[in-house]
Amino acid sequence: MPQRRTPTRVHAKPRFTQRTATVTLGDSAASSGGNSVDGTSSRWATPAPLGYGAASEAAYFVAAPLLAGACVATVGVMGADADKFRWPAPAMLLLTLAFVAFIGSVQYGFHARQHLYSPADVDAWHPPGAGRRDEDSLRREQQRNFEEWRRLSRLGSLTYNAGIVFLGVGTTLVLVPPEGASLVAALCRWTASGVTALGSLAELEWILRQRRMHRVLARASRTGVPGGSPHV
Repeated sequence: MPQRRTPTRVHAKPRFTQRTATVTLGDSAASSGGNSVDGTSSRWATPAPLGYGAASEAAYFVAAPLLAGACVATVGVMGADADKFRWPAPAMLLLTLAFVAFIGSVQYGFHARQHLYSPADVDAWHPPGAGRRDEDSLRREQQRNFEEWRRLSRLGSLTYNAGIVFLGVGTTLVLVPPEGASLVAALCRWTASGVTALGSLAELEWILRQRRMHRVLARASRTGVPGGSPHV
């Protein structure tokens, strides 16, 4: 009696690959600052590099006040002993501009700092619980404040860098020897003035190069990623 063959069943493989790929892409978008369906970012805005906030505070609240005080002191000395300098008036003008720029960077830094906070600060002021606001609402508010911090910090950086350049050029003029100085004194002061001038030019070139680099990085990173350096 012939045996009856049982038809072979072909089991379709579960389609896990496409689903897994989709989830992975979604996670990658979220981790890199991708946008959700309603257009809001899926993560908190962060500065790049992460330590820029602390570095800017050191410049605006420590270095800038000290340099502003040095400018005022130098202007006072030159006003009292103008005959000991070759070009006192232009030097005093540049140092005054440096003083104003440094004070401006302090003001911009102060107003910018109140807009920079982290998710840990949000949790401290809005503890998780029944009374906590919606997470998306808190995130959108943090991103708006972050953009305001970027705007004000960019202005603070601009005024601080301008103050550095004014201070360098003004110091160059201060060091120029007056007429009638001895040969040794004139040689030393011309050398010091030349070194300061070269340093000021190097600082200016570095500032311009950094700004160009930040613009390039900004154009490359405009893919919905929140955060970034305020110099762009």
